[in-house]
Amino acid sequence: MWDTDSLAGQVVLVVLLFYGVMLVLAPVALRLAFKHQSKVFPRTVSLEELPAAVRDYMQPRVEAIAVWGFEVVSCLNLGEPAPGRQVFMALLSNPHTNEWADVSYVVSGRKSHGYMEFVTRCSGDFQIDTNTNVTVPALFPLPSYRVFPFPQIDDVFTLYRVHRMLVQHNVNGERPILPPRGQEIAELQRRLERFGPSQQARGYMYLDSAGKVYRLTWKGAIVGGWRSIWPVPLLRRWRTRLESEAILRRVGAAQ
Repeated sequence: MWDTDSLAGQVVLVVLLFYGVMLVLAPVALRLAFKHQSKVFPRTVSLEELPAAVRDYMQPRVEAIAVWGFEVVSCLNLGEPAPGRQVFMALLSNPHTNEWADVSYVVSGRKSHGYMEFVTRCSGDFQIDTNTNVTVPALFPLPSYRVFPFPQIDDVFTLYRVHRMLVQHNVNGERPILPPRGQEIAELQRRLERFGPSQQARGYMYLDSAGKVYRLTWKGAIVGGWRSIWPVPLLRRWRTRLESEAILRRVGAAQ
């Protein structure tokens, strides 16, 4: 045992007490505050209607993605899936390769950010999602929904090249699918609304009595809360970066 009368012992004691308190308070606070809308209602907007910061981020990236055979489906306001978090998206699809792409921008009171994304969804409910999102999710996607974040990539060509490689190595011969033309936004809505039920099936969320929002179970609150305590977010971002850099080296696209 250390000497609690010494300065070092007192520092260790304070640190242990702090983390002990945080291990209890973080899940409680997260469980009370967390809400995830069970339904998403995408609203079509023009590029000119978007806030200036959103438009400035989206426009050049949408144009760069279109070079690779993707067609713009629509610019969308996805509303607030969570309190204080508004999401905008430019949705694109490629009818030749049956792939999705989007440029999304999240407006938050704390920190707004944008990211690019390529998605290949296959007939067997298998999905590959390659994106540049800097946010490491607190909960888990379904095993059939593989998400590969590359926050260090800032150009469309590299991201799409990596996405194609990941698709070839992970889909096991399944065919990518797109909905019929004109049904893209409805399919996006269904894709986004799968998140809540997938978390409920794994015991992390439950649908409230009104059927409008998903709340965290204690299991979900503990997992999410403990993952938010420093230095866990730092370590998770570091691990994600190591994994993504290993993939980039494999395809000869290391930065």
